[in-house]
Amino acid sequence: MNSIPVDLSRLSGLLCVAGPERKTDLDGVIRKDRDGNALWVTGVAVRRAGTRKASVIDVQTSAEPEGVTEGSPVGLTELDVSLWEIEGRHGLSYKAASVYPVRPRTEGGAGPASVPTAPQRERGAKAVSS
Repeated sequence: MNSIPVDLSRLSGLLCVAGPERKTDLDGVIRKDRDGNALWVTGVAVRRAGTRKASVIDVQTSAEPEGVTEGSPVGLTELDVSLWEIEGRHGLSYKAASVYPVRPRTEGGAGPASVPTAPQRERGAKAVSS
């Protein structure tokens, strides 16, 4: 399955709508990546810049998204999308290197947004904040 990088500059209004939880199979067994890290899934509302319609996507990560809570603005790093098909069903799967909290702009637009630096990591490794 090939993954396609998503141009994050074309998205706006990223908002956590379902807090991070461990990804499990139908029997409740925790899913893991190729390196043995537990997988996490976070529901994120995304909107294409310049439009009103938003979509909710489940974003999978190999590291727990720390500080991300339902209703909070978030940022994503290295978002990829893959098309999957199993037994006649098909869909899209979203995977990111990290999901991290972002503080919104202050009232009146004074100054730039207070945005933490995205956690930096290599695929399959734990996130490290700078």
